[in-house]
Amino acid sequence: MTAPYPPPIPAAGAQPNNTFGLVALIVGIVSIPLGCCFFLGIPVGIVAGVFGYLGKQKAEQGLATNRGQAVAGLICGGVGVVIGVLAVIATTLLNMNLPG
Repeated sequence: MTAPYPPPIPAAGAQPNNTFGLVALIVGIVSIPLGCCFFLGIPVGIVAGVFGYLGKQKAEQGLATNRGQAVAGLICGGVGVVIGVLAVIATTLLNMNLPG
């Protein structure tokens, strides 16, 4: 569904606020290798997801110009969470005492 009106144009000389999208991308990329390091990928990936969502919302409101970075951060954060969950499952299964 498209908006009936285009997003507002920032005032002359005003810079778009691209901080959320940039932070989401950086933290999302960092969450992927941290998924294997003592379960750090899960909380870092969640943080990337939150910042990615907020950055995407700002871009849709016309307050930011980096929607792609926000979406990439959201995706990388999700991948980091999945890797972290898989690492937790693998660690649990490998540390089980099997009979015999």
